Amino acid sequence: MDIVVDMLTGQQLSAKFGDFEIISDQSQHIGGDEQYPEPFDYFLASMPLCAAFYVRQFCKTREIDARDIVIRQSTASDSEDKYKKTFQIEIDLPESFPKKYKKALIAAANTCTVKKVIQAQPEFKISLANTD
Repeated sequence: MDIVVDMLTGQQLSAKFGDFEIISDQSQHIGGDEQYPEPFDYFLASMPLCAAFYVRQFCKTREIDARDIVIRQSTASDSEDKYKKTFQIEIDLPESFPKKYKKALIAAANTCTVKKVIQAQPEFKISLANTD
């Protein structure tokens, strides 16, 4: 997938891919207006959203109502390395959720593609386009 980012006003950026557009901003203390989430916030949100997708698919195939399931993620930083993070995803199930599926539901959430890509430690290459 190709993503094209355009510079908007202030600290706002527009990322376009396919028929979609995501706009980000920055906090006021670094010159933003806080009108949109920061880029890192989108990154953080991608993990519980992905886990929730797999939880919903798990429930759908077993005809279990997933509307009352809540996915929460908390993030902690390592005291010595601020870039080393621990992500804790909790699945809050309603009382009616069948006990026999609880372990399998966790396994389904663990199949999240975002999590798998991060665990594979992707490689990043940054270069200049059209340079002589």
